[in-house]
Amino acid sequence: MATMADADGKHVFISYVREDSEGVDALCAVLEAAQIPYWRDRSALGPGDAWKVKIREAIRKGALVFLACFSDSSRGKDRSYMNEELTLAAEEFRMMPPGRTWLIPIRFDDGDVPPWDLGAGRMLSDLNYSDLFGPTYTANATRLVTTILRLTGEKRPDSATALAAVEQATHAGRADLLKRLTKEMLLDPARRIELDDLVSHEVQRVMAALSDADRVAGPFGGSNDERVVQVAQEAQDLWSLAQPFCASLQVAARWGTADLIAPWANGLRSFVAAANKIQSGVQPLLEVRHLPGMVGIVTATLAAASSRKWDNVKTLVVDPTVRDRYEQKPLPILDVTDPYKPFATDEVSNTLARAAISGRDPEDALKDFTERRHGKYHTPVAEWLHHIVRPLFLDQWPDQDTYDAEFDRAEVILGVLAQDVVNVRAAADPSGHHWGRSHWYGRSTWRFSHHHGNPVEELTLELSTHGKQWDPLQANLFGGDEGRAQKALSMYGESFLQIARHRW
Repeated sequence: MATMADADGKHVFISYVREDSEGVDALCAVLEAAQIPYWRDRSALGPGDAWKVKIREAIRKGALVFLACFSDSSRGKDRSYMNEELTLAAEEFRMMPPGRTWLIPIRFDDGDVPPWDLGAGRMLSDLNYSDLFGPTYTANATRLVTTILRLTGEKRPDSATALAAVEQATHAGRADLLKRLTKEMLLDPARRIELDDLVSHEVQRVMAALSDADRVAGPFGGSNDERVVQVAQEAQDLWSLAQPFCASLQVAARWGTADLIAPWANGLRSFVAAANKIQSGVQPLLEVRHLPGMVGIVTATLAAASSRKWDNVKTLVVDPTVRDRYEQKPLPILDVTDPYKPFATDEVSNTLARAAISGRDPEDALKDFTERRHGKYHTPVAEWLHHIVRPLFLDQWPDQDTYDAEFDRAEVILGVLAQDVVNVRAAADPSGHHWGRSHWYGRSTWRFSHHHGNPVEELTLELSTHGKQWDPLQANLFGGDEGRAQKALSMYGESFLQIARHRW
């Protein structure tokens, strides 16, 4: 682990006033996690050392980057050792070629960077600074680490490495970090490659688990309850791995455009393909591998459809195809996975839902059913999905009622699109054996039975009102064919009502 460097070693030099020690401590923790050596203050000097000489050496001979930290505490001082350090840094900076990144201001609050004279008409306040405070702290810290790694000799600094360092140092959730970084990078062309690499790294983390033969090999024994708990715990682990990807996906699906979201579409395709791959192992553990792809599809549809980004719905959940073990032609991912593929029995999905909603571990949650303390859910998979993706959408819908309604709508949109896939396959091969209906049904069925509205009727009304100008058709969903859309809505609507009648 990187620690305080000596004056002669290559390092990051940190200049600050004592009152900002807490902020500098946090900054140093991030640098240490990224294994970046730093030189932070005069406490590194030995007895009798001439501090001006040593600091001059630390700045001129060893500092690959000079971080000048500012706050109200530093701005309020007429005299400080930091001012002396900045004077030395300004002298050094004047001898560097124009455009060289070496001196980086850091703000610990929203005050101005002082207009320190750097010569040749340049001022310190003209330089790009990094804000290490407030809600953008983690994203900015990650970007700062990436910049420093590049300046200290990394040929191609890895954003994933920087992210891991900030995550470790700040104890922030990886999903939150990915979401913030995606917001910052998505619409910035200069950071497109960096973001693509970051998403690719998250996909690889999930894929490593999906392709791990040891995870599905067992042992898988004991009582039925023990097996249920084991599968539920594996599902929780897979969701923990996939959650950061889904957090980033939520932002991309909502704010990106179809030409920008290929990394996330490729990720969903990879997840579904890995789960569908023939592999030896314990069947329930093999089946639960469908979870990352299935949850990703739900997340993408909820984010994109609620923002009326129909092109993104098409790019993320309709266009991607994978090879199926039983078919010669690639199949749409909507036809290869569904909410029920990950779960061998409803005992697992009920246990997962109960554990998530009650905040308990699966073993304890299962007892609610085995000891008859709680009845089973009408739609346990949907209840679990509805609960676990809620945090990803808090910034979009703070109120629960709106989230509930949009979740219902997204369920039905997925169901109708999946029904269209079934219809297209049946039309192409009338003599073949195909599922007659979509498998994408969820909590909207029982909510309709309890007078929370019928999203199928709402979509049908939209289509009848707008006809060929209906936005999903304009995005070439249903092949842009009004008749196809009507047929899919009609067939899905019939099944929806049949299922809903059993939810009273």
